[in-house]
This record gives sequence, structure tokens and C-alpha cells, in this order.
Amino acid sequence: MSRTRDVLDLLAEARPARLDPPPNRVEHTAPAVVGLVANASALDGRTTRDQRRPKRLRMAFLGTVGAAATAVTAVVVAVAGPGAAPRDAPGAVPDAASPATQAPMDSSRLLLVAADRSDNAPQAGRRYQTIQTESGFAVPVKTADGTYTMFNRSGGQYWLARSSADSSWVFVQLLGAVPAAPSDEAAWRRNGSPAVIKVSKPKPYDLQIAPGKIHGNTVDPAHLFALGDRNVSQAQLDALPSDPAALRSALLSRFDGGGSDMPTDRDQWLFTVAASVVIDLPVSNEVRAAAYRLLATLPGVRGLGAVHDMRGRRGQAIAFAPASHGTGLEVRLIIDPDTGQALAKEMRVVEPRDSWSWLAPGALYTYDLVLVSKNTNDDPPTADVEN
Repeated sequence: MSRTRDVLDLLAEARPARLDPPPNRVEHTAPAVVGLVANASALDGRTTRDQRRPKRLRMAFLGTVGAAATAVTAVVVAVAGPGAAPRDAPGAVPDAASPATQAPMDSSRLLLVAADRSDNAPQAGRRYQTIQTESGFAVPVKTADGTYTMFNRSGGQYWLARSSADSSWVFVQLLGAVPAAPSDEAAWRRNGSPAVIKVSKPKPYDLQIAPGKIHGNTVDPAHLFALGDRNVSQAQLDALPSDPAALRSALLSRFDGGGSDMPTDRDQWLFTVAASVVIDLPVSNEVRAAAYRLLATLPGVRGLGAVHDMRGRRGQAIAFAPASHGTGLEVRLIIDPDTGQALAKEMRVVEPRDSWSWLAPGALYTYDLVLVSKNTNDDPPTADVEN
């Protein structure tokens, strides 16, 4: 197996989203990040090469769940990030699809409200922009009684320095697996509540319940991000226009027909990349607001009403429905309309097939959460392992 393939596999396995290199630009992957993720995945003798996250699909609305960076704001969601150990017995995750009593908000109105909140968010100068994320993907566990589902989770922290006097850092941690629903937890307990689960698909590997160590390393932020299927530097992100029409043109200038893990439908591609600007990338409040306004103009975007994300946080969700037959998956963006903060992206099953054939329609396949996004003068944390 080539060095390039090894890098892509390692990043896919433990990712948070922004650590996935663009598929045709792997030569720009930061070596420090590659080593960091490789060491985190290999911790405690885990079989990493075969512990694969489903292929990253930058489609339908957000390319990965990736949890991911949002624009620079002073909003802090008070949820524990990487380093928080799970309960002794993992509990079922919240039903992220279940609507609350609140009526659905029209998708255009939701996006425009979020844009207004983003425009008005404070943006004070600090030493670092710090972002904490969590990502997870569904894993089938076969037993004599049938198949149940666990979510394999990883966490990331990004400390992006504002000046050359400080170093930028990335920290990653394998958070351990949790059951997808109460019925899955019951199945896990019936099978002896194993601390290590033997998984057979897509290839045999050990799924750990306990969290791993926190691995950290300094990085060059210019090599961390992708826009569409190309690398993008922080300077290029800072230069993105804050006018929605101009931003649309700037993004479409990168569209070359899609393919690989990107949609080939032009509107779906634009939805994917604009949503990535909202949640995956460290852009200004003004650019994030422009991306929200751009999303509000796209055909096929619909409001889903009030939902809860995987940490139980409440928001309003939108989804993109492609005009033609798609991949069998739908991607959703969950937004807090009170702050303009993008809380999460989810990939849900429309047609059970391929590597998600065991999941029912509507089931969650992958997710990415933004737990904290703020400017700070604090120092980065200390890693358990520095690479």
C-alpha cells in the first residue's frame, strides 16, 4: 500500500472532518497531523488500518460532520470536549431526529435569521481561535442474536494562533464507542457489556469502549483546510467575499464537475461547499453570514423543524434534497437560530444499501458536532502524548 493511501486511511479512521485531505491534494497534508492521527489510532494495540470510517461523502450538505470549525465568534457552547471520559456503561445517544414541540421553521427564514445573528456576533481579538469537535459513525456489531449498532467517536481540538508569536495546535482523541439507541445498549449488555467489541465489517478490528489518550502536535494552519476538493490557506479563506452573489461565484469557480467523494450535481455541490464554509472552516462572521444567505437561495433546501443533536442540544435543521436520484443518504445541518451557530451536521439513511444496508430509513449514519467555538487568550492544553 502506498504512503499516500496510508495517509488517507489514517485520516479517515480517526478524523475529525477538517483533517481529511482533499482527495487530489494529499501531497499537502501536514506531516504532523498524519503522525498525530496515526499514533492516536494505534494506541493500545488497536487495529487501525481496518478500523475504517465510512468513506467521507462531501455531499448533500456537509462533507464531514466533519464536527468542524465554524466562523470566528465569541459564542461558547458549554459542553465537554475531548478528554471527557464516558460513563462506566455507555448510555444510548439522544435521538437526533426526534422533533421537539416547536413547529418547523421555513428553511429560508432560518438561514436568514442565522445570517443576521452571525453578522452581529462579537469578534474580539484574542491569541487563539479554539474549536472543539466530536465526530462519530455507525458500526454494525454481529452477535448470535442479530446485529446491533454502536457509534465510534473521535474528538478534536484546534487552537489556531492569531500571530506568529504563538504556535497553532491540533489535538485528537479516540473517545470510545457508545450504543446508538436503548435497544442497542440492551443488546450490548446481553452480550456481557464487553469493553472491547470484535467487529467483522468492513474488516475485522477491535472497537474500544474506553477513551484513548489525547495526542497533540503543532501544525501549519495553511495545510489543515479544504474548500471543495482543493486545499485552501487561511489567507484564501480571509479573502472570501462577504456578498452572497460574489461568494457564490467564488465557490463555483472551484467546481469542475465533482466526482470522487464530491457531488456531481451542481446545486448539491454548491450546498455542500457553502455549508462547509458555515461549519467546517474558520471564516469571518461576515463570510459565514454570506454563506447562510447563499444557502437560502438554493433550490432543494427544506426545513425539518426542531431537532436535538447527539449531545441533546436543540436547534433547527435543514436538509438538501437533490433533484435526481442521489446516493441513498441525506445530509442535514442543525443550527441554533438564537446565535447563528451551526451545531452539527448529520448524514442519515434514505435508502439502506451499500455500507449502510443494515440501517433503517431515517437512521443516523455519521455526525459531526461543534462543541466550542470561541476566541481566547488561554494557553492550549497539555497533551497526554506529543508527536
